[in-house]
Amino acid sequence: MDGYSISAAAERTGFSASALRFYDQSGLVTPHRTASGHRNYSEADVEALQFVSRAKGFGLSLEEITDLLSLLDTNECGPVQDRLRELAQRKVLDAQDKIAELIAFTAELNRLLGGLASHTPAGPCDEGCGCTSDVVTLPVRGVELSGDRPASDDVPIACTLAPDRVGDRLSDWQATIAQATSRVDVEGGTRFVFGVGVDVAALAQLASAEQECCRFLTFTLAVGTDGVALDITGPIDAQPIIASMGSWAQVAS
Repeated sequence: MDGYSISAAAERTGFSASALRFYDQSGLVTPHRTASGHRNYSEADVEALQFVSRAKGFGLSLEEITDLLSLLDTNECGPVQDRLRELAQRKVLDAQDKIAELIAFTAELNRLLGGLASHTPAGPCDEGCGCTSDVVTLPVRGVELSGDRPASDDVPIACTLAPDRVGDRLSDWQATIAQATSRVDVEGGTRFVFGVGVDVAALAQLASAEQECCRFLTFTLAVGTDGVALDITGPIDAQPIIASMGSWAQVAS
């Protein structure tokens, strides 16, 4: 009988025999049975399993893959592409959220390390030792990179970045802000909106680094289905600085 045994199908697809049995029992890919009851995989079954392997590599769930296979059976590429595009876009947003959260969390850990290095009292921990402050709370979608800090009015409007690094930082911001598709005024500052293709990790890293040297500014990064928004806000005395950043955007307000 033509076709592939379960061991041959496993070799062709990279799945273990136990995985193929599971997919059969789940109704994902159901091969024919020989007269003796052995599984017999057709070329179409093998191609479907190879598609399953590719889809799993993109983090799709069993339910999502089953949905895609039902569309694949119609022999029409369009619906498969549309559904796969929808799923991939959702995965991109989820991944960007996780990246932004991890970068923001890393910045908070670095801030903690800096606080621990700045003051060690001779006796018990006190308010300045850094052991019992800077509690981190990160939302699931939308990451505020400023963390817990003194009120804006208590923070001097001054940058602590070394003079020889200011030029490079300005260039980084100019190149980043120039990618904005729109900008709007928000309470206390400006919102820059970017397309879904923007490098969220690089954007979050730049904002986090800037907040370390300019603690009078607050950076709030939010990832949505239609793009990425970065709010830069601060006290009244910082408004000229924020306004100058807005001038780098290549879009109208």
